[in-house]
Amino acid sequence: MKDTDIDNQELSEIKKIKRRTLVAFLGVFLIIVIGTGGKIYMDNKRFHDKMVNVVKSSQAKKEIELGLTDIDSKALTPEGIINSYEIDYGSIEHNPMGAIMFDVIINGNDKLIASFDLNKHSNTLEYGGIVLSENSSDLIDEVTYD
Repeated sequence: MKDTDIDNQELSEIKKIKRRTLVAFLGVFLIIVIGTGGKIYMDNKRFHDKMVNVVKSSQAKKEIELGLTDIDSKALTPEGIINSYEIDYGSIEHNPMGAIMFDVIINGNDKLIASFDLNKHSNTLEYGGIVLSENSSDLIDEVTYD
């Protein structure tokens, strides 16, 4: 054999080793990225499920009804403007200040929305504020000023 054939074979083997090493590193990197992404997804899902459970709790129901009666003193009675409500579980989000934000649909009308935030202070839930949609605000104002 010639020296050039031996050199070419050695270069070919070196290229194969480099290629295998690169593929192995890329594979390990891909596994790490997928694993980390999966972990983050599962942590976020677990956190969101906890928020949903808090919003579904009896304490939250009490606070929602308290908030609705603050808007309409006769809420959830036959004389009130607000006769019923339902929680939009798809709207539940975490507020950067630590609260849970979600929407409440009033009287089954998806244009009548009250956006709540719930805070936990000393293991007790409290609603921190309510923002009414324009339609909800107009409805409350009409009845309040009449």
